[in-house]
Amino acid sequence: MTHCTSPIRSALRTFPLFQFRIWHLALVVLYVAIAIVEIKDQRRSEPALIGLAAAGFAAYGLLCWLGWHAMRRVEPRLGSVVVVIVYAVTMAAIFLVATILYLALEYAYLTGRFPI
Repeated sequence: MTHCTSPIRSALRTFPLFQFRIWHLALVVLYVAIAIVEIKDQRRSEPALIGLAAAGFAAYGLLCWLGWHAMRRVEPRLGSVVVVIVYAVTMAAIFLVATILYLALEYAYLTGRFPI
């Protein structure tokens, strides 16, 4: 008895969107811990700024997950090392832009030019 596999089936291999492993959950806990420390380190007591920072961290976490999922699709064409480098540089650039945007919003809020 021979086992026949269809080349079409193997070519259409998809990655499930919600396939969590233990190390994924450990990264989520670590990410949340870092976010909490960063928010507390700013010593801001304004609820609007704390909410803005928390929403920004949540959005960045979601963006990281979506970006990694998108990069996994191009991994066979680019290679693992190139994908990790492009992903890391892209996420760092997005974090830098988000930090600058947050600082601009914080400055505008504290000077009264941007009432939330």
